Amino acid sequence: MPNGAKLNTARELEDALMYLPRKGVTDYRKGQIIFDEHQPSKGLHLVVQGRVKVTIPLDDGAQTVVDIFTTDDFFGESSLLGAEQYAERACAVDSVTLMSWTSQEIEEQIERQPRLGIALLQMLVKRGLDYEERLQSFALDKTPERVVRSLLRFADRLGTRTEDGSIKIPPLTHQVISEYVGTSREIVTFQMNQLRQKGFLRYSRKGIQVYAEALREHLQQQTGQPVRWEPQPGEVRTLTAGERQF
Repeated sequence: MPNGAKLNTARELEDALMYLPRKGVTDYRKGQIIFDEHQPSKGLHLVVQGRVKVTIPLDDGAQTVVDIFTTDDFFGESSLLGAEQYAERACAVDSVTLMSWTSQEIEEQIERQPRLGIALLQMLVKRGLDYEERLQSFALDKTPERVVRSLLRFADRLGTRTEDGSIKIPPLTHQVISEYVGTSREIVTFQMNQLRQKGFLRYSRKGIQVYAEALREHLQQQTGQPVRWEPQPGEVRTLTAGERQF
C-alpha cells in the first residue's frame, strides 16, 4: 500500500470517529462469538482493543477468513445493507473491547453529519479495493505466493516494528492463516517452515516475526511483478544475507 494512501486511510478513520457519538463499550473474552448467522450484527462496530476475526461459513462446515480487524478498525458493515441473514461470523481473537452503533443510529447521525457518510463510504471503497486485489491473488497466485502475501498484509495491518528492522505480528495460528489463504493447515505449516529456513521469518507462540522487505523482494522475484506493499517511512533497511540467517 502506498504511504500516502495509508496515511489518508488513517485520517478517514479519524474523521468517521469525529462524527460518531461516543458510546459505552462492551467486552468479549477470547474465543467469544460477537455475532453470527443466527444472531447477526445489528450495526457497525469499532475495535477499541484486541483483535476480531470475521469469517464466512462454508457449506462443508469450514470457514473463510474475510479479515482480522484490530484497534481503530470498523467491522460489521454488512448490517448497513439490512441483510440480517447475511452469513457472517465475528469472533474475538483476543480479549476484545468494542464500541458499537446500530444501523439506525448510523443513518440518523449521517443525516445530522453528512461527512460521516463520506468518511464511511471512502473507508468501504478502500476495503473493497483491497478485497479485489485479494481475489486476484486467489485466481492468479499459487499457494506459496498467497501465503507470502497474507503475511505481508498482516505485517502491514497488525504488526509493530522491532529494533532489528523486522515486524512482529501478534500470534496467529496456522489454522487461521490457512482459512485466510484458502488452503489446509498442513500446507501453511510447510510453507511457513520453508520461509523460516530461508530466513524470511521466525515464529513461536508469542507471534510471527517477519522481515517484510526481504519477504517482499522474495515475492517479487517469484512472481516477476511489483508488490504493492510499502512500510512506514524511515522504517526499512535492507538486510544482508547474514542478517537473515537464524
